[in-house]
Amino acid sequence: MELSKPLWRDEKAAKLLGALLSGAVGDLKPQIDPDREMGYYYPEAAKIINIPDKELLGVLENLAKAGILERVFSEKYIYCPQCKSLNLTPGYYCVKCGSGRIIRGRVLVHTVCQYAGVEEEFTRSGKLVCPKCYQELRSSGQDFTSLGVLRKCRDCGEVFGHPAIKWRCLKCGAVVPEDKAMEVDAYTYALTKKEDMRLMLTFEMNHKPRLIKFLQERGFEVHENAKAKGRSGAEHTFDMLAIRDDGVVQHRIAVGIENSTQELGIDRVFSFDDKAYDCGIHDKIMVVVPTMKKEAEALADQQKIKVIQSWDLDSVLGLSLPQVESSGVAESFRFTSKSALVDYLKKRGYEAEQYAVMRGKSGADHTFDMLATRDDGLTVHRVAIGIEVSDTAVKLDRVFEFDDKAYDCSVQDKVLIVVPALGPEGKRFAERQKIRVFEAKTIEP
Repeated sequence: MELSKPLWRDEKAAKLLGALLSGAVGDLKPQIDPDREMGYYYPEAAKIINIPDKELLGVLENLAKAGILERVFSEKYIYCPQCKSLNLTPGYYCVKCGSGRIIRGRVLVHTVCQYAGVEEEFTRSGKLVCPKCYQELRSSGQDFTSLGVLRKCRDCGEVFGHPAIKWRCLKCGAVVPEDKAMEVDAYTYALTKKEDMRLMLTFEMNHKPRLIKFLQERGFEVHENAKAKGRSGAEHTFDMLAIRDDGVVQHRIAVGIENSTQELGIDRVFSFDDKAYDCGIHDKIMVVVPTMKKEAEALADQQKIKVIQSWDLDSVLGLSLPQVESSGVAESFRFTSKSALVDYLKKRGYEAEQYAVMRGKSGADHTFDMLATRDDGLTVHRVAIGIEVSDTAVKLDRVFEFDDKAYDCSVQDKVLIVVPALGPEGKRFAERQKIRVFEAKTIEP
């Protein structure tokens, strides 16, 4: 019933996101460390989740791809293609012969012999003397010209402006030409500034797990992104579907979750209610973060949708109610007597009132053999229970009368116990009206 696990459900990512959301850590910046696996790492993130650096970088990248983190270029690191170390130092080399014996200075050219060299080669006792032909250079522009500050190779004599750059690896000793050195871009990661994403993360990582636990403690089996087929034949997806089978009746709660920086409009309430109606689910909850429009709130109230807005979340989820049996039925229900039925319901968190009187929409008062009420803290679940005893199979008119009373009183869940059996017409009608029928051969006093 569930889709693939979202990133924030991953234990490692959740720890990191929790620290970012709480402000315990700020931007995650790279820091160089030649002794580590990649040569650099993220110290703040590494304090939170103790995993290999490459795996940690993978977590950050996945969160960035999902739009949860924003990444900004921070540094470009050069690393050795042989041993992958970032512990490199640059060196200047001759562009012609590759020698590292190069000198930098103002280059002079003797006009007569065309010898070119740095100024210190020409300096002799405070005078400029050509080291090749030994003539004194007196006048700039006539005896010599200056080419400006350049470099000269001491081995091959080549004069050039820009040296060849090579990287020496201090780990393995390799000398790597500039065009052969490997590069890696390192980024700074920060929590997204998009408010709707922050709202969603806060709910998904904080309130949603608490809501699931809240329902589970009340005996529900909770399915996220649950699919249910409606009477129309269409398949609908609910953010959460909570199901509890009490043995007597199955209780389903549809939960819609709305996270938006904008107030929730009436259209979203219509859409959620329409899905629930098509699937025959009458207990409906909408969790709205942060808030909804007044007309949407009015529609939700009209359609019996419980709305939990952002300011209600902590108070609702903090309710302390007694835990009940876990989802599923430990024993199959078999009717023997009213007292046994009352005990059975109480064990499952219900209050059972015998011969309960309710006033219907028509203004008429109706009496039910039993009315079971269970307050989950989120919904109040009512079950109308009728008991029909006859010498022969119970006929359709008794089922119709029971269903009519429940409809007038807006009680959706209906259980009919018949002794000794229900006739075929009554069975068809009960099935159509979603009445759960239990047959008992006898009834104990």
